[in-house]
Amino acid sequence: MEAHEAMERAERIHGGGHTREGMASVAAVVVAVLAAFLAISSFLSNEQVKDVVTGATKGATLDTRLETNEVKATLAENDAVLLRTVGTGNPRAVAHAARLEARTAAELAPRDAQLRAQIVADTNAQNRSDQKHTLYEISQVGLQVGIVLAGIAILVRRRWLLGFGGLMGLAGMGVMFAGIAY
Repeated sequence: MEAHEAMERAERIHGGGHTREGMASVAAVVVAVLAAFLAISSFLSNEQVKDVVTGATKGATLDTRLETNEVKATLAENDAVLLRTVGTGNPRAVAHAARLEARTAAELAPRDAQLRAQIVADTNAQNRSDQKHTLYEISQVGLQVGIVLAGIAILVRRRWLLGFGGLMGLAGMGVMFAGIAY
C-alpha cells in the first residue's frame, strides 16, 4: 500500500472526507460559490454600463443646454452693443441695451455657471461608473478562470489546480468588493 492510499484509508476510518470523491464534492462547492459571485459581479457590471450610458445621455443634454444658453448670452450682448451703437442719443435704445446686459448678468451667466458645475459633477460620476465597470469586468475574469480551474481539477484529480482555482476566485471576489467599495 502506498503512502497516499494509507492516508486516505486512515482519513476514511476517522471520518475524513479527503477521498477522490471528496475532492470532487469540494470542487463542486467551489464552482457553485464562484458561479454565484460571478452572477453578482455580472449584474453589478451591467448596472454600471447603464449608469455610463445614462450619464452620457444626460451629459449631452446638459452640453446642449449650455450651448443654447451661451448663444442666448452672445445674442443679448451683440444686441446690446448694436443698440448702443445705432441708438446713440435715443434713451429708449440705451435703456433696452442696459436691460439686455442686466438680463445676461442676472439670468444667463449664473445659469451657465450652474450648468458647467453640473456637467463637471456628472462627468465625474460617469467616470466613476466606468471605473467600477472595469473592476467588475476584471473580477469576472478572475471568477471565470477560478471556475475553469476547479472544473479541470475534478477531471484530472489535481488538488493544486483546485487550490489555484480557489485563489483565482478569491482574487476575483476581492476585485469585485473593491468595485463595491469604490
